Amino acid sequence: MQYSHSKLTINLNNIKNNLNIIKKFSKTPICPVIKANAYGLGDVQIAKFLIKNKCKDFWVANISEAIKIKKNISNINIYVANGLNKNEEQIFFKNKFIPILNTYEQFKKWTNFLNKKKSFNKLAIQVDTGMCRSGMQDEEILKIYNERSIIKKFKEVIIYTHLASADEKNSKYNIIQKNRFLKIKSMFNFPNCKFSLAASGGIFLGKEYHFDLVRPGIALYGGKLFFNKGLKNVVSLTSPVIQINHLKKGETAGYNQSYKAKKNIVTATIPLGYADGVKIKISNIGNMFYKNIKLPMIARISMDLMIVDVTKVKNKIKIGDYLEVFGKNLNLDGFAKVSDTSPYDIITSVSERCERVYIN
Repeated sequence: MQYSHSKLTINLNNIKNNLNIIKKFSKTPICPVIKANAYGLGDVQIAKFLIKNKCKDFWVANISEAIKIKKNISNINIYVANGLNKNEEQIFFKNKFIPILNTYEQFKKWTNFLNKKKSFNKLAIQVDTGMCRSGMQDEEILKIYNERSIIKKFKEVIIYTHLASADEKNSKYNIIQKNRFLKIKSMFNFPNCKFSLAASGGIFLGKEYHFDLVRPGIALYGGKLFFNKGLKNVVSLTSPVIQINHLKKGETAGYNQSYKAKKNIVTATIPLGYADGVKIKISNIGNMFYKNIKLPMIARISMDLMIVDVTKVKNKIKIGDYLEVFGKNLNLDGFAKVSDTSPYDIITSVSERCERVYIN
């Protein structure tokens, strides 16, 4: 079967390198983001690797992700970003998940529940400083402050917010959000309160953004390498040749005849398509690589298949040989640029039918 499907190869050494870069840069505890199946790399596998590298706190998006990880891993703290929703109190409590409380209503519901259980360990609150997406806004923050006697009961309270423009180092909005967060920090200046502002981009804006905890995601997994020159690409997507054809001058390939040969060429078909996360918009634009040789993608990308012009290597290439979509020759950021999207979109879109291969 190894010659019939595509592979997403994950370099664990490079994840460790990126983790160490972040540790040296931030000097604060790290809570890796492993939501969306660890950005498509495999949440359980990545979490286990990060635990070996002394991580104990993890961030996911929803309770389903948390349950999946809990089935395979115990003795870690799992923060659930989408918060406490209807009838979830018992599930959170039983599994010791920590909901990020995004509204005053969630705060009341959860603290009332914990009060009945006489459990006051960790509490997590998200405040909105400029995303207008999730987190408590000014009126709700004031309500929380007015119930500070509840907050003081907990062993540890972590207050979060999220930067909207952290990937733009010179954006003034970063400073605006930081200053708003500092005002909130001054309100909740209690001994049990800790604060977290920075995800990947924020970490590299400088130590004034680090506070008490940082939450790296894409920087761990090899995207947005411009954040720091020490970061390394982590992922490589490759796919095998399953058929070789000959296209004569004037003939067309693929759906709707979007490609017409200007000369006789040799083509290769590979089992990778838009169902695997390769965007249809790069049809007749993108390239693949045979070893270090760039080969153009031709015709419209199909759901399960793509066509590549392999004329340059027609005397070398054979069925079963792997072509690289991104990796050594074109990193994740580069492929995202060609695809006119973000590295987040590319990496989380790689389908489950692409085998995950982990290398040390």
